[in-house]
Amino acid sequence: MSDDHSHPQSSLVTSTSSWSKGLRRWLSTAPETRDELIKLIHNSRQLLEPDTVAMLEGVLDLPATQVYEIMTPISQVARIQIHDSPSDIMHAYMATTHSRYPVFGGNPEEVIGILLAKDLIPFLVDKAQGGSQVFDLISVLRQPIFISETARSDNLLRLFQKNQMHMAIVIDEFGNTAGVVTLEDLLEEIVGDIEDEHDEIDHANEINPIAPVIGKNDTWIIQSSTPIELCNQQLGTQFNHEEVNSMGGLVMQHLGQVNEVLGQMVQIDDCQLTVLSVDERFIQEIELKKDYNGLSNSLNP
Repeated sequence: MSDDHSHPQSSLVTSTSSWSKGLRRWLSTAPETRDELIKLIHNSRQLLEPDTVAMLEGVLDLPATQVYEIMTPISQVARIQIHDSPSDIMHAYMATTHSRYPVFGGNPEEVIGILLAKDLIPFLVDKAQGGSQVFDLISVLRQPIFISETARSDNLLRLFQKNQMHMAIVIDEFGNTAGVVTLEDLLEEIVGDIEDEHDEIDHANEINPIAPVIGKNDTWIIQSSTPIELCNQQLGTQFNHEEVNSMGGLVMQHLGQVNEVLGQMVQIDDCQLTVLSVDERFIQEIELKKDYNGLSNSLNP
């Protein structure tokens, strides 16, 4: 009976020992510097979607990004003055549809608070019901938070978390208001531009994910987010889509580790794919030439 119990115990010890050796081996090769970690992420492009790689790079870039690089300059900020009437405030809101506004005091460069658009709702409801509530802007202002324009973006993120705020006032080296920065500005550094329901979209000019190039036979402009399966269906290609789903991911998978993707070319099956445009780390458009080997093949007997 003791023999029956000795086998699983031995197997367990062997398995644990093997697992420990594997863990130690992984830890011995784990990246020790930021540059090594970025290199590891670059080398993972064959395993991860390009958007995932770009987001990881964006997170790692936050400590190297200063607030002034992502803020909105004060000259471009929609502002409200403390003595503005409810009509003025509603006019500003209808013109911009922002959710937060810096409110300036007697000094036109001094921010004394943040107005949340949702804090206007009780006043508007009262007016709609025929009430006589007097609007008091000071009573609904939120305490502003301030940050230096040279502060690191990862410190800004922690400031937002600590204060449960989505907007900060940026101060220059002389103590003047340089601009404002929002949580959305931070997120866009990681995931790219975020379009909300108020951003203008020209539906008449929606981009065709697969558009033929006029004057070039068997050539198309393909949007990076186009599903590989859709491309296969429309163009008769046979690209593999088991590991990646988008055409941008397919190109990145074949490119491997490159510092600059713009203009890079890869050949997959009988197609040549060229990166035509990028948005920072994201591929936007790809030119696909089908039957790229067709000419050479036709010359063979």
